[in-house]
Amino acid sequence: MQMPPTLFHRVVLAVMACSLIAAFPRLGFAGLRDLRESIVKIHVTLQQEDFLQPWQARSLMNSNGSGFIIKGKRIMTNAHVVSDARFIEVQREGDSRKYPATVAFIAHDCDLAILQVKDNAFFTDTLPMAFGKSLPTLNDSVLVLGYPMGGDRLSLTKGVVSRIDYSLYAHSTVDSHLVMQVDAAINPGNSGGPVLFNNKVVAVAFQGIMGAQNLGYTIPLPVIEHFLKDIEDGTYDGYPELGVEHLESRNPALRADLGIPDGISGVVVAYVDPFGAAASLLKPRDVILSIDGNTIADDGSVGLDGNSVEYAEFIERKQCTEKIFFTVWRDRKTAAVIVPLTRKPDPFIFRQTYDRQPEYVVTGGLVFCPLSRGYLATLGSELNTPAAQRLLYTSRYAKLDNLYKGRRQFVVLAGRLPHPINTYCATHLNQILASVNGQPIRDIGDLPAALKKATGGFIVFRFEGNDNPLILESGMLQKSDLEILAQYNIPRPVHIDKQEIAQ
Repeated sequence: MQMPPTLFHRVVLAVMACSLIAAFPRLGFAGLRDLRESIVKIHVTLQQEDFLQPWQARSLMNSNGSGFIIKGKRIMTNAHVVSDARFIEVQREGDSRKYPATVAFIAHDCDLAILQVKDNAFFTDTLPMAFGKSLPTLNDSVLVLGYPMGGDRLSLTKGVVSRIDYSLYAHSTVDSHLVMQVDAAINPGNSGGPVLFNNKVVAVAFQGIMGAQNLGYTIPLPVIEHFLKDIEDGTYDGYPELGVEHLESRNPALRADLGIPDGISGVVVAYVDPFGAAASLLKPRDVILSIDGNTIADDGSVGLDGNSVEYAEFIERKQCTEKIFFTVWRDRKTAAVIVPLTRKPDPFIFRQTYDRQPEYVVTGGLVFCPLSRGYLATLGSELNTPAAQRLLYTSRYAKLDNLYKGRRQFVVLAGRLPHPINTYCATHLNQILASVNGQPIRDIGDLPAALKKATGGFIVFRFEGNDNPLILESGMLQKSDLEILAQYNIPRPVHIDKQEIAQ
């Protein structure tokens, strides 16, 4: 519940408003009204999924974010502002009306989204904000606009660019892209607001830095441009994944082992992801010397746009279906390698998922679901148990240790709904299902069919690393399932995303 503003809050808002007005003549906009009309407050009613009870979602919540109008009567914001949204409204500064909006495109891997509003009245007297041509440099002054917590009016924060780096994007929890750090606080509600330099948008505010005051990360122009170009054909494909882990080549013993001549720099391929674009093209012990003709330093850095960035940034600037050119040191001589940049479906990357109900199968009060980051996040203190630690290990090393082979998912016994049929089953919780009635379980979609093939009147579940099977009487199963579904208010015993399985 939002409390009415105190005298202190009114004074703070007044000071902020004065600072805002004073800043606008220096911005070069047609006037304060033009800019105010371009910034949007986003009101979201959201409902996150419950990975422990996947047949029902969690309670509704309300949140706010920021956005701004761009060309084509579109609103740009962060993906995390509108993820899991059930209802979205947008509001312009100084206008009490709220307009329903929908998500046109969303990119969870780079935390950007485009909203659309059907009612054209929303865009009356607005000007789309223009994007800059290049990034500011270190110590350049920028302005962050949006609607952070603590008030209802538009806020402006001035800061300087303090770092341009390559960092993890918290929304997906696994994807890293270019970031621009500014010494202006990015607070809840600020997310999705524009960052301005020389009157143009050069970044989007998106996340703070844990434990740091008056510092925030913004999504810089190259990432925004990649997203907007990607959606031009009406579909968001995402970033191509090279799938290479590397070692620096500064160690003299390593260089001698690989026969790298003095004066040659690069990084050593340590691992190639079987789902990455470089699979079968780059090999472990290859030394990547250059990318698209640009020399790679021993620490993996490359000069780009006046900044030192990771060589992966050259891949970040390309779209799926484009190609990247490498020069490598292989078998003590140079070789050219061309990699078509693709994005293969990878069920073992364990990104945080949104806007999708978790898959599950309930039988005999046993709740089975695919291993996912969302499920691991629910385990809490159970993470100290051996079974849960095995799940953590599997999620991290499934591909490195070839645990994924023969599977499309890892299916886990995630819960037990107490009933006489499953009285002695709790010891198998959080274990990975290997087979049912002798049929290997490659994904959650295999489970319903396997349950129908009872052996001698029993359903036999076997788990990885456990010689003791879990056994249910098949004759009791149908009756107990009806009782359990009614007792625990479960609307249906199975939810399987066939499209997800097909990938």
